[in-house]
Amino acid sequence: MLVLDVEPEGGLKREEFIRLYNTLAENFPSLSRHSCCEEWQALPLFLQKEKGIPIKRAGECTDIAHLVEHIIVDCLVRLDNMSSCSGLTCGHKKPENRFDIFIECENIRAGLFSTHYAVYLVEKILKKRGFSKRNMLVLRLAKYLIGHPQATADPINLANDIGWQVPDIRYALKQLKQFQFFELAA
Repeated sequence: MLVLDVEPEGGLKREEFIRLYNTLAENFPSLSRHSCCEEWQALPLFLQKEKGIPIKRAGECTDIAHLVEHIIVDCLVRLDNMSSCSGLTCGHKKPENRFDIFIECENIRAGLFSTHYAVYLVEKILKKRGFSKRNMLVLRLAKYLIGHPQATADPINLANDIGWQVPDIRYALKQLKQFQFFELAA
């Protein structure tokens, strides 16, 4: 479970939501295969569908929390080789910009990393700093390290094992530390 306060309060304009989703989907192509709120169709949630976007929007700051949820889910499926993963975003009445996000997660290390990573990416894109392709190196290295628990966080050894350049490994390791990947290392 993640408690997320979305700042500033208020929602995304439709165009901002579409830009944010498209930027994320360009780097996380499996977002297009997510299903969203299918079991809640009978409830009056006032969710809006956008053509070509499976993630429904509310037109409020809920949209940001909801996209964070979907990125966490996508990361977990990728990192832990899950066949599927579920998540749920619930809004507080007060303050209206606070959300509880629940994600199905067996690998706590992957969950903690994915949570920090998703929040960082969405925040970075919203601040119009774009999306660096180097961010995907971080996710790829996290997947490698989860799949190879005997590997050490030594840049030279990792570069030799993976075939990456040492500066890329150093960058990814620094980011992994920032996103608390090593907090629950086995």
